Amino acid sequence: MTALLKFKQSIAKQLSKQTTCSSQELLTFMRPTKFRKDGHISISLPKLNTSLATPIANQQLNDWSKAIADKFVPDEYIQQASHKGSNLYFEFDETNFVKHVLQQVYHERNSYGWSHIPKSTNNTVLIDYSSPNIAKPFHAGHLRSTIIGNFIKQIHEALGYRVIGINYLGDWGKQYGLLAVGFEKYGDEAKLISDPIHHLYQVYVKINAEAKLDKDIDRKANEYFKKMEEGDTEALKRWKQFRDLSIRSYASIYERLNVKFDVYSGESQVNSYTSKAHDQLRNSRLLKRTEDGALAVDLEEYNLGTVVVQRADGTSLYITRDLASVLMRREKYPFQKAIYVVGSEQAGYFKQLFQISNLMTNSDQNLQHVGFGRIKGMSTRKGTVVFLQDILDTAKERIINYMNQSEKKSQLKNLHTVADQLAMSAILIQDMKSKRNKDYEFSWDRMTDARGDTGVFLQYAHARACGIEQKSGIEIDPDCDFSILKEKEAINLVQSIAQFPEIVESAFATLEPCTIVNYLFKLSHATSAASTCLRVKDMDPDVSKARMLLFWSARATLRNGLHLLGIKPIEQM
Repeated sequence: MTALLKFKQSIAKQLSKQTTCSSQELLTFMRPTKFRKDGHISISLPKLNTSLATPIANQQLNDWSKAIADKFVPDEYIQQASHKGSNLYFEFDETNFVKHVLQQVYHERNSYGWSHIPKSTNNTVLIDYSSPNIAKPFHAGHLRSTIIGNFIKQIHEALGYRVIGINYLGDWGKQYGLLAVGFEKYGDEAKLISDPIHHLYQVYVKINAEAKLDKDIDRKANEYFKKMEEGDTEALKRWKQFRDLSIRSYASIYERLNVKFDVYSGESQVNSYTSKAHDQLRNSRLLKRTEDGALAVDLEEYNLGTVVVQRADGTSLYITRDLASVLMRREKYPFQKAIYVVGSEQAGYFKQLFQISNLMTNSDQNLQHVGFGRIKGMSTRKGTVVFLQDILDTAKERIINYMNQSEKKSQLKNLHTVADQLAMSAILIQDMKSKRNKDYEFSWDRMTDARGDTGVFLQYAHARACGIEQKSGIEIDPDCDFSILKEKEAINLVQSIAQFPEIVESAFATLEPCTIVNYLFKLSHATSAASTCLRVKDMDPDVSKARMLLFWSARATLRNGLHLLGIKPIEQM
């Protein structure tokens, strides 16, 4: 149980006897107060009233709130209850509250924020994220899937799940056939060796532009892909070359982003399961022949249209291979839940995929699509894509320029390493600070801005807290005099630290990284305000110990939050 929950439950235990609401239900109506003079927790009785089996008349709510406050009996957690109009307010015993919160952080350390949540056992979660296409650059459009997927992986692992992170590469299909046809026409072996990814991308853009004017290009692309599915040696040799070159280029990007995958897979690897998927579809009597000879599944009764699963020429489609991949994953990695981190524009497609998968297996596969908005102003086919490598390098350059403006920062021995970590933090935080379904316009300034609520600010807050520990030379003492921490800045910071476990629960329930990002901004601002007026070094030993534990707890909380976001905290900058 968290420290904050102990104090809330003390309130709920008494109120449950006066309201006919359960303690658990009462907890959902508790909110932090806006002003410290009102106490620490408030409850709106009009909102609570709507949940009662027999609501109280509105004109009686003020009398009801007074009666509840008057009957409340103080205990070791709650000093007093009061009321204003129809709102109830509760004041914690602050010394006891500070003690419970800071000691909890001290004892739980790297698991503070989630150690109170019962650990999941024998529960495997499969997460499909990033998934770039071979022979095309890893661009900023893949960034959202990669970092949101990594956050989902991190938070599931923290809660004890067995997580399998899969990078399911787009390495098969007609689009590859299109690239192969394009390379035969525009490819240059020398350029392929010297700069493979950029050259293949240039080829891809050219052949796409030509395909719009010449329909014969599509026919050739289909024919080439059919050769691949039939096992043509030369076609597969060229495909493997392009695939290997592409995967190699991704490795350095993932390393910079602090992202690790458990499995590198791809559409090509499900080939042997495609026939199994067709057999299941046929045995389940789901397949219907269309007028042009293709095979489709009718999902009209689910308002999901009719879905073609095999072209008239016998070649597979994305959905065919995705159905096959579900079968393969069930066999290789028996999972209780599978999460697909893909753009929100594909929501309809995943509804079709999941519905067909459930029908063909006659079971609920527990498949979940976690969508996210687009980064506008980018298009792979039009050739206006911004390469992620360029974004990372430019961000790093801007951070170095920023650090060189300070004589102290410019003298850091590991300046380039720190700058790269700050650049990653700035880019990741900027992308995760809004709700994931929200679209945003691609902008260099927005991506690399080092001012305001940014990843740089969060890293600075962590480094500054580390500096306080290093300069003070004070050991962390979990049994210090907690009554010393009575300044409003200290109490505000303790309250912020205490909220973190609830933030983690909320972020896990919604899989929204912005919940943690925006909390960390508030925590960092509270830490900054406290460090401005609460000196640690050269103070009375008891004062130094109490304040040191406070700042250490704030830093530990910030570190844990950054960890869930997939960001390495910096200790000096």
